[in-house]
Amino acid sequence: MCHYKEVRKTKKYQFTQKDKTGAVKDCGYMIYDSTDDESVELRFYGDICSATWISKWYKEDKAPQDVVDFLAELTAEGGSHKKLNVYVNSGGGDVFGGLAIYSIISRYPGEKIAHIDGIAASIAGIIPFACDKVVAPKYAQLMLHKPWSSCWGNANDFKKAIEALNTCEQSIINVYKAHAVNGTTEDKIRSMIDRETWLTAEQAAEYFDIELLDTEPVAACISDSYKMYKHTPEALMKEDPNKHSESPEPKEDEALKNQKRKLQMSLDVLRLLK
Repeated sequence: MCHYKEVRKTKKYQFTQKDKTGAVKDCGYMIYDSTDDESVELRFYGDICSATWISKWYKEDKAPQDVVDFLAELTAEGGSHKKLNVYVNSGGGDVFGGLAIYSIISRYPGEKIAHIDGIAASIAGIIPFACDKVVAPKYAQLMLHKPWSSCWGNANDFKKAIEALNTCEQSIINVYKAHAVNGTTEDKIRSMIDRETWLTAEQAAEYFDIELLDTEPVAACISDSYKMYKHTPEALMKEDPNKHSESPEPKEDEALKNQKRKLQMSLDVLRLLK
């Protein structure tokens, strides 16, 4: 008979914000685990959002402010020296939110190790590269594609939206280019992005700085973003009946949730254009 001693410390951060009336309301939470006094874990196991009012719907989703609050409290407790293990198993989400999270994690002063547990798709694909090292099982997956958004207005509005998306795409390319290996050129990266490219970690390691592991990946995550991609592997489209089963909020209609995401993306574009 084996006896195990529990050494993992789990901490839950509850996030709040004030509404227009000044009332304080819960707006989601994040859980991190500390395996010892020298390291902490941050997990991206849902979709990437741009605002906490979206991430509050499901606890797996993460917004930039969630990460800011998490790292701010860690630093306030004197933990900025700790090694940060970032685990990614996400189908992507909001491009502006993902770029912001990349920058936020990049600024963390401690050692940063990224683990692609199952999949890092779309904007979730750049988050691991905010770390000092990226490791992944050889059968995990990475997906690159062009960022997208929605827009309304006249021709000038659409032109500005296109310019904003092109700028975002170049930012994404710059991230991948900074971690390219084996002579991978910007044109090659752009080509993969143009045609929505799905790579196993073993394939991705031919182009980017990824350390391969012999272990099998965890189960691929179920993401609301998969339905929007053109070449999503069929196995990833299967619905998980237990998805969000632990969420304290009632399950929201998927079509309505996607509409909210699209609206938020549009608002982000408009803010960017102001």
